[in-house]
Amino acid sequence: MKDYSNQNLQNATFVDQDLRYSNFSNSDLRGANFSGANLNGVDFTGIKTGITPVKIVWMFLVAMIISLLSGYLAMLGGRTVQALLYSKEEHERTAGTMAIIITILFIGCSWWVGGGHAIRTLIVPIVIFFVLGGLVIYWAGIGTGKGMFFLALSLVLIIIMFITGAVAQAMAGTLSNVLFVVVALSGILFGKSVGGGMGTIVLAVVCAFISRRALSNVQGFHFLHGIALYITGRYGTSFRRTKMANTRFNQSKLRHIDFSYTDVTLINWGNARRINCIIDNRIITDKN
Repeated sequence: MKDYSNQNLQNATFVDQDLRYSNFSNSDLRGANFSGANLNGVDFTGIKTGITPVKIVWMFLVAMIISLLSGYLAMLGGRTVQALLYSKEEHERTAGTMAIIITILFIGCSWWVGGGHAIRTLIVPIVIFFVLGGLVIYWAGIGTGKGMFFLALSLVLIIIMFITGAVAQAMAGTLSNVLFVVVALSGILFGKSVGGGMGTIVLAVVCAFISRRALSNVQGFHFLHGIALYITGRYGTSFRRTKMANTRFNQSKLRHIDFSYTDVTLINWGNARRINCIIDNRIITDKN
C-alpha cells in the first residue's frame, strides 16, 4: 500500500504499475496516466481529474479562433442571403427565400439524423444542382445565373460555419458555453447590419444545440463524437485497461476520464459524478 494522498500528480505516469490499495485521496490527477495498472481497492476519494489547466487554455484558445472563424462565415452566409432578399431581381429574391427554406430543412435534418447525413443527402445535391443550373442559364444566354450561384454560395458558407462551430464546441467541452457567445458576438462584430447580426445569433444558437445533441451519444454525429473521444482519451486522465475492483471514488467530480477496456461494474462510485468520461466508447455525463 502506497500513500499518494494530497499531492499534485498532474501528468504523472503509473502505467502498468501494481497500486493495489494505495491512497490517492484529494490528489490532483489531471492528465495522469494509469493505463494497465492494477488499481484494486485504491482510494480515489476527492480527487481532481481531467485535462490540465495549461492544456485547457491552449485548447480553448484554438477553439476560440475556430469559433471566430465560424462567426465570420455565418456573417458572410447571412449577408449573401440578405443580398438576394433585397435584390431588385425577382428571381434573386426567390433564390434568397429558397436559401432560407433549405437552411431550415438542413437544421431539422441535422437535429434528427446528424449533420454529416444532412450534408451528404440534402446540401451537397442541392448545391451541385444550383451550380449546374447557374452554368446552364449562363451558357444558354438566358441570364447571368447569379441567383443560383449566390444561393449555392450561401449554403456552402452556412455549412462551413456549422462544421467549424461544432468542432470548436467539441474541443472546448465544458467551456463551450463561452464559445457560443463568441460565435454570436463575432458575427455581429463582422456584420454591418442589425439583420445580419441577428441572423448570426440564430445560427450560433442552433449550432450550439445541435453540437450538444451530438455530444450526448445520439446516432448520426460520428465526426463530432470522435473529436470528443479523442480529446478525452489523449489529454484527460487515463484509466484504460485497468483493474478497478472495489476502487472508491467518493466525493469526486470525475472529469474527462478514459475508462476504455476497464470493467467499471466493480467500481464503488459512491456519490461521485462523471462528466465527459469515456465508457464503452461513449461519452458519459451523469445528471445532477
